[in-house]
Amino acid sequence: MSGIVGVVTPGSQRASNLLLYGLYALQHRGQVNTGMAMLDYNKVVVKKGTGLINGVFPDDVPINLPGDRGLGHVKYGEYKNYDTHQPILPKEFTIRGVNCLISVDGNILNRDFNLYPLTLNLSGALVSAKSYLNTLHGAFAGVYLDRYKMIGFRDPLGLKPICVGKLDDGYVIASETCALDSTGATFIKDLEPGEMVVIKDNQVEFHQYNQRLQKKKCLFEYIYVARPDSYFDQVSIYNARSNMGRNLYHESPAEADIVMGAPDSGLIAAIGYAEASKIPYKDGIIKNRYIGRTFINPDDSTRTKDIFIKLNPIKEVLKDKRVVLVDDSIVRGSTSKRTIEMLKEAGAKEVHVRIAAPMVRHSCDLALDMPDSSKLIAHDRDAEEIRAYINADSLHFLSLEGLKDACQGADYCDRCFTGVYPIQEIL
Repeated sequence: MSGIVGVVTPGSQRASNLLLYGLYALQHRGQVNTGMAMLDYNKVVVKKGTGLINGVFPDDVPINLPGDRGLGHVKYGEYKNYDTHQPILPKEFTIRGVNCLISVDGNILNRDFNLYPLTLNLSGALVSAKSYLNTLHGAFAGVYLDRYKMIGFRDPLGLKPICVGKLDDGYVIASETCALDSTGATFIKDLEPGEMVVIKDNQVEFHQYNQRLQKKKCLFEYIYVARPDSYFDQVSIYNARSNMGRNLYHESPAEADIVMGAPDSGLIAAIGYAEASKIPYKDGIIKNRYIGRTFINPDDSTRTKDIFIKLNPIKEVLKDKRVVLVDDSIVRGSTSKRTIEMLKEAGAKEVHVRIAAPMVRHSCDLALDMPDSSKLIAHDRDAEEIRAYINADSLHFLSLEGLKDACQGADYCDRCFTGVYPIQEIL
């Protein structure tokens, strides 16, 4: 899981600040590594590091990076063998004397895949680029950049998001529409599954490299990953999460005094639940804004410690109240268990947990960096066993049908819930 943004501007402008604005909008997609590479004609200027953007790029650094085009990447961690030797993207290559940059979000599952052949084919003729992309299997979206052109591409199933926007002078390709907003770009379109865009000489061309018609978009983009102000294939993430909360209430109403969300990814679903139930919505927990997303922290011990300093209850809101706690998902169960414990210690009389997703039973090696199935609390437990473990007074998971209805469609990958793998030909 990661975020990518590519920017091309006229030769008289520097693209580094726009690139940084886009990266900040995508920080939620990766908090382990940050990379930015600029092209100044054929010269590559690279700045990479471990950590958050503001740690790798002090406020005055991007101003001094030359170049009218660039590529940025925020990353959760290592994916497959092809990028373990250079885990901080973008990756730089020199091909036929031209310096080239490449970034990929997702997992490409082809045996012995590495980034060089992908870059080589994208640097050449359109027919070669289309032919090579058509051989790839997995969940991926990416951006290629050299001094002449920028190319964006999306996997044939559309598991990963990527979109294109227009600047007053120039173009942006990014993982989410919120990055277009941050750079001041006007949305043009989401790339279709199996589609690529070529931006060259201030002209934009869209090409279908794979004609597969079936989409399998990642449901977790709607549930958790994407920022709520983004749109994924023209569906509002905010509206989808609000609908999840409404559907949760219709599936499992609860007698309660207040509804609250688990910060931050459960908040919008909680508002939807409150609106549907007519139960008052309250902020019962304050989140420390300087702690990252515990789901995407790759280290178990660090993630457990994060939970204790990430959230703090408001006793005046919770005392003697029957609480509906809405969260986006339960993956390992550690955060839910600790949160309920905090709420009850703060005076909550009852805590009824409502989850805006089905039970996560299966690991994902496609669009998400998810723990092994053995570490998923729902892998070998039913809902009642999970309820007992987290010490909730009641527990309900949104049905798969209710989730897909909230996201306005049925063309989604539900592997982590059902175990049905969307890429059958490579099993």
